[in-house]
Amino acid sequence: MAEEFYDRATEIEQLRNRYRAIDGGALLALYGRRRVGKTELVKKFMSEIPQKRKFYFYVDLSGKQEILNSLSAAILEQLSETVKFGTFDDFFDYVEGKSSEKFLLVIDEFQRFLDIAPEFITKLQNRWDSKLRHSKIMILIVGSSIGMIKKITESRAGALYGRASKIKISPFRYVDFRLMFKELDESEKIERYAVFGGTPYYLEKTKKAESTIRAISELILKKGGALAEEPKNLLEYENVRVHAKYNSILHSIGSGKEILKEIQDFTKMSPTAMPAYIKRLDELLDLVGKKDPVLGKERLGRYTIRDNFFKFWYKFIFPHQTALNLGNDRLVLKIIEENLNSYVGRIFEDIVKELLILSLNKKIKGIEMDFEDIGSWWDRNGNEIDIVAYNHKEKKILVGEVKWTNKMADIDILNTLMERAKLLPFSGRYQYLIISKNGFTEQCLIRMNTLDVLHLNLKEITALFNEMK
Repeated sequence: MAEEFYDRATEIEQLRNRYRAIDGGALLALYGRRRVGKTELVKKFMSEIPQKRKFYFYVDLSGKQEILNSLSAAILEQLSETVKFGTFDDFFDYVEGKSSEKFLLVIDEFQRFLDIAPEFITKLQNRWDSKLRHSKIMILIVGSSIGMIKKITESRAGALYGRASKIKISPFRYVDFRLMFKELDESEKIERYAVFGGTPYYLEKTKKAESTIRAISELILKKGGALAEEPKNLLEYENVRVHAKYNSILHSIGSGKEILKEIQDFTKMSPTAMPAYIKRLDELLDLVGKKDPVLGKERLGRYTIRDNFFKFWYKFIFPHQTALNLGNDRLVLKIIEENLNSYVGRIFEDIVKELLILSLNKKIKGIEMDFEDIGSWWDRNGNEIDIVAYNHKEKKILVGEVKWTNKMADIDILNTLMERAKLLPFSGRYQYLIISKNGFTEQCLIRMNTLDVLHLNLKEITALFNEMK
């Protein structure tokens, strides 16, 4: 994992506040996909607590007696106390003895108890209800299986239902990602983020790569690459059955088939079977989400892969498994190089939306960012607008086009945007936005200045992100 701790200011402050406020027990579940940096966050939090007032235990894949032996060994190592646990009740007796003063108990990979010793969870529930919730203990259960942690804490049949507060750890946003890659210019930052997303483990692997293409080649395309099998490994880790169907859905979305009917046609799955798979990819794996067009109709909603790395992998790697297994990574790399700019362009749109959200209630070039909703718009006829942000109360709307090309944006882009804006069901004051990676032609600049069009190039995007805290 990372040698340096990045971001997570909000999450760690939540943990600090709960610990400071202990006057009676606190039971929290910290969860998120594997590799997202949960353990590093916990270590950072634990470093602020006196050695004798904390205990960390990692649940390994072993039997009940091995777990009990490991608990005894860990207490000797961390607290310099010799104890011998014959049962889980013995362990909870020990914990109760520590809880008359503030004490932190962390159990990492907690969900594994469901398989190896489910009685541990039941005993935790009983001890919590009878004594621990009245003590000065903070119990932090940490889990990498979203589905199993939700089963334990959210399902009515789950032993900890209604007892544990939850903190979800998600991959970094772009504004957070930038902290790890300060040495790169903005163009390379955006490209790296578009391919590897915001998962700290993936990003740490790319730190030494001289370019995004080199990182792709070494980490993903080569046999034995550190990230070559990562999406498959996640499905196996989450105990997802019928991998072929999930792979087919993710491949479909990664290939641009984002409407439910398109996904059904691509995967050959029945309309009755599809929703269950989509729901699991959304709620339990946190991989797929549905977006509706801003000011549009819900039935035109599109499904998207949330994680950029998985989006990239299912677009470029999954369809070319045969070539990669034959060792023909050069062929796949060539395909990636030819299509990477177009792929990054879609991610750049998301980055711009993130910037606008971060700028809410601030001004960009004198224009107030005070919008109710920010997203994209499309209709069933193939018309699309990259950025749509509106404020009904103020009767104003921001309509934008985002360009990630090696060409300067010309006047035709503005003209097309203004024509498409006429299709929107909105009455009020229209403000236009053009964002271009490589700036604007002189003719375009003159026209935009005449019409008071908000325009930003990549240097200005960089400056705005640099201002964000």
